[in-house]
Amino acid sequence: MLRNMTLAQVADVVNGELLQPEFADVLISSVSTDTRSLIDGALYIPLSGDNFNGHHFIAQAENEGAIAALTSEDVATSLPLIRVDNTLLALGRIAGWQRDQFSGLVIAVTGSAGKTSVKQLTASILTQTFNTWMTQGNLNNHIGAPLTLLALKPEHEAAMIELGASGLGEIAYTAQFVKPLVGIITNAVPAHIEGFGSLQGIVETKGELLDFIQPNGTAVLNADDANLAQWQQRAAHLQQLAFGFSELADVRATNIRCSLEGSEFDVLCDGQTVAIKLPLLGEHNVRNALAVIAATHAAGLSWDHIVKGLQASVTVKGRLQPCRGAAGQLILNDAYNANPTAFKAAIDVLKGTENSWVVMGDMGELGSDEIAAHTDVGTYAKTSGIEHFVATGPLSRNAATAFGESAHWFEDKPALIRFLQQHTQKQDVLLIKGSRYTGMDQVVAALQNGNEEI
Repeated sequence: MLRNMTLAQVADVVNGELLQPEFADVLISSVSTDTRSLIDGALYIPLSGDNFNGHHFIAQAENEGAIAALTSEDVATSLPLIRVDNTLLALGRIAGWQRDQFSGLVIAVTGSAGKTSVKQLTASILTQTFNTWMTQGNLNNHIGAPLTLLALKPEHEAAMIELGASGLGEIAYTAQFVKPLVGIITNAVPAHIEGFGSLQGIVETKGELLDFIQPNGTAVLNADDANLAQWQQRAAHLQQLAFGFSELADVRATNIRCSLEGSEFDVLCDGQTVAIKLPLLGEHNVRNALAVIAATHAAGLSWDHIVKGLQASVTVKGRLQPCRGAAGQLILNDAYNANPTAFKAAIDVLKGTENSWVVMGDMGELGSDEIAAHTDVGTYAKTSGIEHFVATGPLSRNAATAFGESAHWFEDKPALIRFLQQHTQKQDVLLIKGSRYTGMDQVVAALQNGNEEI
């Protein structure tokens, strides 16, 4: 909820012109870019894209209770209007103003993989001490991050902000408004590489977060990532903590035990050894937890709250989420998204498991490496001892071919579902994963419901 602003203040913050000066003292208490979520007292900000123009809905916004609007076009309305050059940038500026009014703790995370899990784990710890707000769903882009800041309420004492990017400069854009005390970079891997041009483009974009951490703040960096030195140099003006399994890590895990029930490990930090139980699957989530431990430790939280917060964490829907199929199969629902590094980490969870199945959908946005990346995942599954490999989608056919003769590839999801319904039983463990656009969550739902059709 936006802290009350007059329209005169809004105009000043966004470098705009209030076209009806007689409304200068009118107060707004919220901001919305969507007429479907407007509440009384709202400022409507129309955004425009290739296939939509929010200016066309200003009249509807008035009907839904908006009391003013921004505009970069000539529009006919009785609403008070503030004219700006760019409504998207104006949204960010208002969010930045809102952030400046917030005196609580702000932690931010970016990276190619693990952002959402780190966000959830951090928020779980912060809530042990603070009234905490965090990024909801996937509102982590150039629109979602400002909206997240604008949803901060006066009663909030801490915020955990997730920052995603689809291209160069996007983290810099959002981080300038977030200004965290602690910033986490989980990793940089070839995920969504098309928008960045190269892996180096991803490394530089994730590193943009470091430029906007508060001067007395801390950069939390992955000691196991090949790009650590680049980020350390970029963050030379900040305090730093490295996390990971490497001897170079300031926050390091030892004695790691992973199972299909969760993970246990000892964390070494500041000369202390602390036992941790984590109800999340996979060694990669141990590393995510180390990032969170480093960040919350840097922010001054107690070990008691850190341990309790990790133990209280819950699996994010669609990210190695255990559930049961209608035939009793154990399904690891990892259908939210996929990239080669994350796919291999998920396969690692099944290592040593009997009756293991990998159910693969295509991985998107890999550019010219897409065929090699899918082939590599199929090979990795085979060498990891996976017993059964089934796939759908044109790119995943390369993975099935690499896995070998015992793999099965299907032209569409209904055919794959029918095969799984007919050939999997109670003793089987199925990892189901693919990029979001492939809709592999539909396969999960069909197996849970016992349906042979989507």
